[in-house]
Amino acid sequence: MNRTYRVLVVGMGKRGLHHAAFFKANPRFELAGISSRDPERLQNALNKLGNVPSSGNARALALSTKPDVFCFCTPPDVRLGMIKLGLDCGAKLIALEKPVALTSNELFAMRDRIRKAGIKAVVSHQHRYGVHYRKVKEIVASGALGRVHTVYGTATGWMTHMLSHLIDYTCWFNDYNPATWVIAQAAGRSKFSSS
Repeated sequence: MNRTYRVLVVGMGKRGLHHAAFFKANPRFELAGISSRDPERLQNALNKLGNVPSSGNARALALSTKPDVFCFCTPPDVRLGMIKLGLDCGAKLIALEKPVALTSNELFAMRDRIRKAGIKAVVSHQHRYGVHYRKVKEIVASGALGRVHTVYGTATGWMTHMLSHLIDYTCWFNDYNPATWVIAQAAGRSKFSSS
């Protein structure tokens, strides 16, 4: 089937603009619209993307556009509201960035809403498509390392963002075998917030 999927991208910061540009370049998608609550970022995105429907009001644009794919790259404090909006506009797939939620309860609320609606959701874990990560997966899968029993990972940057990548790699490399235990730590208060 060669269906073209209509996509709306909300949030025109660095990540959102990146997603919008790739959706626009992919013939399987029609970039049906972009939205940002920041007028300067929205104008910058329009300058780069060309003539694309746009609005500072994500709700109005989503409800009028009715996209197949609702993609958002927003600060985490509005993610639950974005999930609700994706469901309200009838999207069949919701794509979002990390961190998914600020609390476990918020995450479970998002999960429950998505499951109840019977749609798909995907969190962007694009790193696994990098050549070096695929090579690690190949080596682990070959058995050359023997049984993997301990994995250490380190990263710089915002803990709630990079930690999700480390967890994704670890699970993927190990064929999603359940972990016995996990521990994480960060140095400095600034690693726990975006401010």
